[in-house]
Amino acid sequence: MEYTALHTLLWLLNAFTLTTQELVKLNVSPKITAECGKQVTLNCEVSSSPNGLSIKQMAWIQNQTSLCSVDKEGKIKPHSRSDFHCEYKHGQLSLIFKRVRPLESGNSKPYTCKLQSNRGASDAKTIVEVQECCWSVEGVWNEGRPTCTFRHVYPDGDVHWFHGSHNLSDGSVKQHTTKQVHNGWLTIHSYLEHNLSGVPYNCSLKSTASGRYIASSLVENPDLHAQRARAQIHKTRARNGVGSQRPMWTSFFVLISLAVTLK
Repeated sequence: MEYTALHTLLWLLNAFTLTTQELVKLNVSPKITAECGKQVTLNCEVSSSPNGLSIKQMAWIQNQTSLCSVDKEGKIKPHSRSDFHCEYKHGQLSLIFKRVRPLESGNSKPYTCKLQSNRGASDAKTIVEVQECCWSVEGVWNEGRPTCTFRHVYPDGDVHWFHGSHNLSDGSVKQHTTKQVHNGWLTIHSYLEHNLSGVPYNCSLKSTASGRYIASSLVENPDLHAQRARAQIHKTRARNGVGSQRPMWTSFFVLISLAVTLK
């Protein structure tokens, strides 16, 4: 009998523990895609009934480092980093990034939401994936040659140069490309050795992830641009000059007709 009573007590204790664990769960999105250059919000919400639930501590953690935590009074612990902030309301803790950096994303670096309450502890993980990205591209004419710089590129890309419809990546014109990495972002700088006359150049960045062109810029010789602007001005003036002469000739013929009539 003693064994049976002890066995029953242990079974009830385990059942109570399981029931307690089931009462406190966290809702998070398993995977979040961070769009290029846009704000990203990670929400962690207590899914159990708030009645009788007392939150002792709730936190967002990555690599065993607390990024954001709230105490039992609902007060958020301040943090020193400026690239994100935290918000807490009615059992939901939000971790809000201005922009997620590649070094802080991926399957190897999940974000974990942890909860300690009077109904037990719980945790849930979410993964942030950064989309292929290029925040900005600048095309300029530098030292007599077309030059392009692509900034905040992820994960990587190849620069393709075009002159009109001709793809210069066939090796007909030598190009120089360098890459630098900072905080997981690439800065890609490319220029052509020679200057071909005629139409403007186009530099385009082709993503190594999807094979799509994700950024491009036109680059034009400033002298050629000035010539085109002057030609356009002359054309406009010539067109306006012809148009202005028509009313004058019309008036002249009207005066002659009146003179003949009066005679």
